[in-house]
Amino acid sequence: MTAGAAFGGVIRWHACPSGARGGYSAAVMHCGDFISGDRIHGRRVHLRITRLQARPEGPTRHPVIYVPGGPGDAGGQRAPVLRAWRRFQQAAGWPRDLVIFDPRGTGKSAPRPVCPSRPDATPAGRLAACFARLGAGTAGRLGATAQVADLHRLITALAPGGAVIWAESYGALIAGRLAAGHPGDVRLLILDSPVLRPRPERDRQAAALRRRRRQLRRACARTLSCRLAVPSLRATIPGLLASRARHPVTITVAQPPGSARSVTIDGRTLGALLLLSAYGRPEDARVVRMLRRAVENPGALGALAGPLLALRQHRSRTAPVYWSTRCQFAARPMRRDGRTAAAACRQWPVPRLAPVRHAEHVPTLLVAGTRDVFTPAAAAARAVLAHPGWQFLPVVGGGHGVIRGNACAQRVAARFIARQGAWLGVVSCAGQANGGARSPRRVNERGTNDAEPLRR
Repeated sequence: MTAGAAFGGVIRWHACPSGARGGYSAAVMHCGDFISGDRIHGRRVHLRITRLQARPEGPTRHPVIYVPGGPGDAGGQRAPVLRAWRRFQQAAGWPRDLVIFDPRGTGKSAPRPVCPSRPDATPAGRLAACFARLGAGTAGRLGATAQVADLHRLITALAPGGAVIWAESYGALIAGRLAAGHPGDVRLLILDSPVLRPRPERDRQAAALRRRRRQLRRACARTLSCRLAVPSLRATIPGLLASRARHPVTITVAQPPGSARSVTIDGRTLGALLLLSAYGRPEDARVVRMLRRAVENPGALGALAGPLLALRQHRSRTAPVYWSTRCQFAARPMRRDGRTAAAACRQWPVPRLAPVRHAEHVPTLLVAGTRDVFTPAAAAARAVLAHPGWQFLPVVGGGHGVIRGNACAQRVAARFIARQGAWLGVVSCAGQANGGARSPRRVNERGTNDAEPLRR
């Protein structure tokens, strides 16, 4: 089956991956490729897409389209991930179809430009060599401008009259530009742990690391044994960061069923380990134990290195999309030392994007976890106050990217979609990011919390 679209976009449906339909789910699944009118190195751009129907009798109007973050993350088109998406569709009960796609240059989409392997070069040298190999034209076709154009063409082909956009993390910047440039494409907007404004990566990570250190200290303060341990956690973390910055160590990490891999841990890498440990289910007590052990035995940090190795493997495959997107959003202001705030982007000179205003006409639900060190709930609340049309859902105990793992947030989103963005009242979700069993809490005029199950 083939669907035509304006702007040269065509959807060609085909069989879904073998094994994608395993497990119980009522969701009808359609898989295909969206062929846009653009080309990279002479090859047409194909976006791999999957549509999960909310009702067995046929597609719904105005589907929910998931925009992944990263930048450079894929929506997930491999069979095990599609099985997980089907389970999500079944559990969430959203009243619209759900569309998952891999943005250009990621996942199962094609073509997939990659950077050459240059382990002997400096990071700046590797970036410069990759940009030189791809060329300015290809690098420019992988960034935010092209991603917005792809999304606009996909909506034109798949959802005439507009769609509900569910954007996670860095995907919020893509969704914001789509809503500003193509207002008819976006009927509702769900921002999940959004990047609210582009910032230099080093500044953003430094702020997140400060929040993560405070988070770990607060967790330690809850137990007497941790408070009394020597050295104190307040001294342990900065001591480890300084020690590893001066004396990096290389440790080997076993990754069954694959082979063991080595990772060199310097100060910056240790900071990344701390940040990645903030994702998912809270394990602050375990992280504190590993840090204390690492004072005497640096090999103890291997227990925290798994997510970093997985991220590096992913980033090595999507580095061109990552840098093209980040550097298109890169800030221009100068630091006090006279250097640009985005020094790495000097090696990746793609055209910078002009700022756009948020689309005030689009009903928007912003969801943020109270444990999120990248999108703090306080910053999310300030953003909502600055935009009168936005609604806010804080998820108590939630980390970064909470909707997929929190049933309460899914129910609130279902209500937001079913009511077409109408006011939900003052709501919040209780429970950890992966718990998800509790109902949303509503705060009435007297200030008391009354649990109210959501009806669809």
